[in-house]
Amino acid sequence: MIKTLRDAEELVRTRHVITEVPTHGPTSLVEQVMGGRPTGSWRDHAKGRLAYRLGRMLRASKDVLAVRLVEGKIAFVDPTLWPAVYRVAMEPARRRPSLQGLSAEARALLSTVERDKRVRLDKEGPWTKAREALEERLLVHFSEAQEDDGRHVAVLRSWRDWASVTLQADAARLSYEDAQARLRAACDGAPTGLGPWVF
Repeated sequence: MIKTLRDAEELVRTRHVITEVPTHGPTSLVEQVMGGRPTGSWRDHAKGRLAYRLGRMLRASKDVLAVRLVEGKIAFVDPTLWPAVYRVAMEPARRRPSLQGLSAEARALLSTVERDKRVRLDKEGPWTKAREALEERLLVHFSEAQEDDGRHVAVLRSWRDWASVTLQADAARLSYEDAQARLRAACDGAPTGLGPWVF
């Protein structure tokens, strides 16, 4: 069972993709922490607080990418698949339709992120819905960080700012179709959760 951040990071390295909560695809952090699929709300489980805390820690880890990859749920992705995620995220044919239906606030926030490269926001506030829309549509890189006062904040980055030169080069060698196939295979054939603007 998973008890520490190190355990959780090792699980991601071993499985390549895990979800935060149970889905019909790969194993989840919640299941691994609790020793099986919980009945009822996992947050009410004796180990629910541990699962929640480890999920927050994985989001802040530099060795894990958190992205909505399976059934609309957060998945934690190993670096071996980061080029595939980046290739999908940057595909022009995918990004164009993903912009349709965005609110004015979400478009303004996206413009700010693209201009400033990195934006920190309170997790809950006037920009929450706009931030969630950009995250769900894979238009920005999303992570969490802890401020000096202990508050957890959302960190939005442009994908180009997040990706190293080496990662971008690795992604450029993948076709869009190959990148999609790699992600689907890693998700155990589960329905992908990135919406019609992705797959």
